[in-house]
Amino acid sequence: MSFIFSLSLYITSFFPLWISVLFLDIKNICQTKENLCTEIIGVICIIIFNAIGIVVILCKFKKSNDEIGEIDKMTAAKEQKTISSEYLLSYILPLFAFDFTAWDGAVLFLVYFIVLGYLCIKHNYFSVNIFLELLGYSFYYCVLEKSDGKGIEYFVISKNKLNTEVGKMVHLASINNEYKLHLETQ
Repeated sequence: MSFIFSLSLYITSFFPLWISVLFLDIKNICQTKENLCTEIIGVICIIIFNAIGIVVILCKFKKSNDEIGEIDKMTAAKEQKTISSEYLLSYILPLFAFDFTAWDGAVLFLVYFIVLGYLCIKHNYFSVNIFLELLGYSFYYCVLEKSDGKGIEYFVISKNKLNTEVGKMVHLASINNEYKLHLETQ
């Protein structure tokens, strides 16, 4: 997984936090007329970085759909339904402890966010991405039978209901060692 794509997934995975911070910063800009540097910088950075991340993800998925990809037989598929709420409770809610309208709170948040980002990107960690769910993608735990007859387990991201495709051949593109993207057949 490329650094830019990993970074884009990481940034957009905090979508609920960014919307909340935008709300707080814009509210503070409208109510307070002085010392707005932190809020203005925050709004601009959130919009720019998320826009770039969204474009990178959409381009990568579009490019992946143009590939042939791996063709494997799906022997089992189970939709991951609790993973989004677990992600929100584990990663997003603790970040609300930071005061994004004060420069020192923003700096403390950036230290935490950069360290977490470094670890996620270095270890090629891909977690739930609310942005992908908003685009209609779901996460599945699947067992696939390779051409040599061996079964292998992956998390698969798909717009289709994969639990209805058990026993069928599926086209997949690799996102990383654990995650695959289900390619839409032409």
